[in-house]
Amino acid sequence: MNLRPFLRDDLAELTPYHVAQPPHRVKADANESPFDLPPEIRQELTDALAQLKFNRYPDPSSDLLRTKLCEQLGVDKTEIVVGNGSDELIGNFMLAFGRPEACVSFPTPTFSMFGILAQVARLEAIGLPLDNGFDLDPEAWNAHLDAHALNLVFLSYPNNPTGTNFSADVIREMLSRPDTLVLLDEAYYEFSGHSLMEEREQYPNLVITRTFSKAYGLAGLRVGYVVAHPEIVDELNKVRLPYNLNRFSQIAATLLLKRPDRLARHLKLIRSERKRVFNALEAIDGIHPFPTDANFVLFRTDQSCHEVFQRLLDHGVLVRNLDRPGPLQNCLRITIGTPEDNDLFLEGLQA
Repeated sequence: MNLRPFLRDDLAELTPYHVAQPPHRVKADANESPFDLPPEIRQELTDALAQLKFNRYPDPSSDLLRTKLCEQLGVDKTEIVVGNGSDELIGNFMLAFGRPEACVSFPTPTFSMFGILAQVARLEAIGLPLDNGFDLDPEAWNAHLDAHALNLVFLSYPNNPTGTNFSADVIREMLSRPDTLVLLDEAYYEFSGHSLMEEREQYPNLVITRTFSKAYGLAGLRVGYVVAHPEIVDELNKVRLPYNLNRFSQIAATLLLKRPDRLARHLKLIRSERKRVFNALEAIDGIHPFPTDANFVLFRTDQSCHEVFQRLLDHGVLVRNLDRPGPLQNCLRITIGTPEDNDLFLEGLQA
């Protein structure tokens, strides 16, 4: 049978998301937490697992998890929807608000899933280059938004892979427009401390996504959430698949929210190590790190970054090779890990 007539022409050039995982000792390529769940949380999960009824669907609204999030964030339940990672919720947002005349816009470089999900949703997608300081160009953005009737803007805050926080004033200017919805992906909020969460009442067109994959160290279970105006949440629930978050993930995320001290300890260490690694990179000839508010550091190499990448891999350290023409040429990204992991990275780089 010839499947060609059934295939979408607009997806012909789209390849499945894939990141190579060569053998390594230190995994520092995916911005994950270096801290796995401690024994006491594992025991609670084991006890909960023994009580689960696997023949029953999970709570479709993730009520217990949403209740705990509301307590922590000071928001109403009508403002929260949870998902199978924030990626799913970003895709749901495009499905819910992606009218044919809507234009999806995002800065470049940024989180690659914005463009991929827009293409899957059959939406026009346009990337606007960042300025020399890796910030938003207000004049370029105003002209671009003026040219479209409806705008869906996606911003990673702090931005991945640059690690910078965009100008809050430029974002507020976008939010002041009646023709624009802004999704602010605060996946790295815990590391930066910067957020527009408190301004959501002033801007009902602001949508904030966060994740348990980074600071909370729950990347393996895929838990994310949206905080937005109740009308936006209602629309997201229309397109969200029922039972989208399994029972085990709901329980694990709820348990982690009950341990703010654990999160605070890990964040303090990551921030301290981030500063140490950045200063060490600045001291190495031919290495040029960029300031960051996330749990990673982007840096440029004077020599071929492919050679540096391979030497680090030979040393047992896997980093992310982001080399491409433009602002990321000869750039690598290192995820901040434990002091021991970071020492091995710096040793490999200096060698």
